Amino acid sequence: MSLLLALAFLGLVWGFMRQGRVMIAAKEAQTQAVPAAESLASVRITLAPGVRIVSASPDGGKLVLHLTGPTGDEVQVLDLATGALTHLVRTAPSP
Repeated sequence: MSLLLALAFLGLVWGFMRQGRVMIAAKEAQTQAVPAAESLASVRITLAPGVRIVSASPDGGKLVLHLTGPTGDEVQVLDLATGALTHLVRTAPSP
């Protein structure tokens, strides 16, 4: 009976040590997956006079901008990796 108790205790210690190594490896992998600041894309947006940004929200590697101005509202979808405009939706102002 004492032998079984000792084996159970050793198994418990081994399990804690194994789980600690797994957690450390996962944390290291997560920190390596974060992109460095040098690899981030820089995007410059020039707005026409009178146009303003109503909202901006990231969505799955894209940036969705809601713009409003004297010619109507506009939604632009920009790719965050390249800075390219991928989608554009315009609405005319109501009379």
